[in-house]
Amino acid sequence: MASSDPLITETAGRSARGETWAAAAAMLLFLAWLFLPLVFGWTGTASRHAPSRVREVVQRPTLSGRPLADYLRDFSLYYEKSNPIRPLLIPWYMAFKLRTLGMSSVSTVIVGRENWLFIGHENEGVDELRYFLGCNPLGEADLERWLQVLTERQRWLARRGVEYLLVIAPNKSTVYPEYLPAIYPRGRRTRLDQLSEFMKRRAPGFPLLDLRPVMKSGKKARLLYWTADSHWNDFGKQLAYREIVRRLAFRFPSLRALAPDAFEVQPCTDPPHDLEDLLLLPCQAKVPLFRLLPKRPLPSARIWSSKAATAIFTDVYRSRGASLPLAVIVHDSFGESLKRILSCHFRRSRWLLDRSHAFPAAWIERKKPDVFIDEIAERYLEGDPWTNPEQLRK
Repeated sequence: MASSDPLITETAGRSARGETWAAAAAMLLFLAWLFLPLVFGWTGTASRHAPSRVREVVQRPTLSGRPLADYLRDFSLYYEKSNPIRPLLIPWYMAFKLRTLGMSSVSTVIVGRENWLFIGHENEGVDELRYFLGCNPLGEADLERWLQVLTERQRWLARRGVEYLLVIAPNKSTVYPEYLPAIYPRGRRTRLDQLSEFMKRRAPGFPLLDLRPVMKSGKKARLLYWTADSHWNDFGKQLAYREIVRRLAFRFPSLRALAPDAFEVQPCTDPPHDLEDLLLLPCQAKVPLFRLLPKRPLPSARIWSSKAATAIFTDVYRSRGASLPLAVIVHDSFGESLKRILSCHFRRSRWLLDRSHAFPAAWIERKKPDVFIDEIAERYLEGDPWTNPEQLRK
């Protein structure tokens, strides 16, 4: 009988040892996966380092005479949600998809070029990507309703000597389409294009302040939106603020925007990052970011604030200057950033955070402000037209 080939014998031995090591490694991984949750639970490591939005408090199910199949199903769900290692694994998974694959794990966030983040599907009625692609244009009936609502407000206010201004804050995707994924076509006709053209044709001279031109021009000099947030940064806010004051100065000539040299540029160590937060990730800015800080205290102060659902206004600001006008501003999150600086130009300004843009007609009748501003982010034109109180239609 021929003897075995030594080379074959050695190769077979190495193969057997490799299989043994692979099996041992697989067993160790399996055991680690079983026992790591216990270790993390005892030490509290995951709870300390995981984002609060990942943590869930779930009730351990009890058998209590229920069918065993129901109990096992509930226990499986309980184990999945209460697993101490889960709060760490979810952000790691999110980060892997974003940093390695350039993909978002949620429909609310779109990952663009150079890791720019854009808001996508906000809710059933609002989707900035759908808006950008022009997939849901305004119908003729919607345009007529917008015309009616807006002109009713302007005429009703004008009869009472109140200046009206509609301010539309551009979407981040409108100002920086070049950072969206290349697969999305540019230049589609949007709802703001439709509304702006319709108002010019049917209501010439209507006080609509479209901030798209100033933002598109201003971005040549400075970054105007946060890369990981859906809102404009301090430089974008300053451009919007100056345009609003410039527009109001036609009616109130004493208004003058604060000079650019009244602010100093400072590095921003913790920039807003609402889109990264939706991905459960810490802020990791890829470009240097800056803030504009006033060199001297601004001449305005918040004197009242309320989050109560019954409150007409959420914030009230007062500024020095007896000759300054009184103002009411109904706004969304873009208007939030304008409060501190724009309130400098009103003796008293009342701010209402309300995306449905309720019109406080009874309050205006009593208090008689000089200015009423509606500020709306461009993407909210995806929603239904606003409604007015009955007295505006008389």
